[in-house]
Amino acid sequence: MATDQEESADLLYAMRAVMVLLGSGIGIESALQMIGRGGYGVISRDFKEVITNLQRGSQLEQELARLSRDASSKAYSRFLNTLRTNVTSDTDLLRALQQQSEREEEERNDKLGAYIEKLSGLPTILLTFGMLSPIIFGIAAMIPVIAPGLMTSGIPGMASLAAAASCFGPALFLTVAMMILIGYRAHSSDPGVI
Repeated sequence: MATDQEESADLLYAMRAVMVLLGSGIGIESALQMIGRGGYGVISRDFKEVITNLQRGSQLEQELARLSRDASSKAYSRFLNTLRTNVTSDTDLLRALQQQSEREEEERNDKLGAYIEKLSGLPTILLTFGMLSPIIFGIAAMIPVIAPGLMTSGIPGMASLAAAASCFGPALFLTVAMMILIGYRAHSSDPGVI
């Protein structure tokens, strides 16, 4: 069973391809067969299975209903139900697909906009954290080398500064680990609509 993201990845393109094929005079079964040849991810695989089952004697309405039941994404399920409705009652499929593709495009744009908004400050954070952290920890680590007399001068807090200098390596490792985690978080939140 495919995930919601896998089904949504190529849905808009598959809808528009079906619209073009139907608009050029090709029947719905031939359109499904052309989509099933590949290029549309999970949708191509599902449509190829539908065509195989049709050749074995199954009915198109039943196959589309089965796919719709098994669909993870609501948009994919709507698309399949629209196709099934056209098979049973001969509706204006092109107009219905046009409306659905416009809705799907709006949803994709909203998801993409939210993703961009969420990541808008991430490059600044990574750049600031990645550039300033080594500089700050490096300066603290270099003070015992640059001014060795300062450590024994009796100024309060210099002993803790010397101890902090020994943490330079682990601090840089922590910086790199944090940058990797921030990058992974950003990558894992990708809506997958491009």
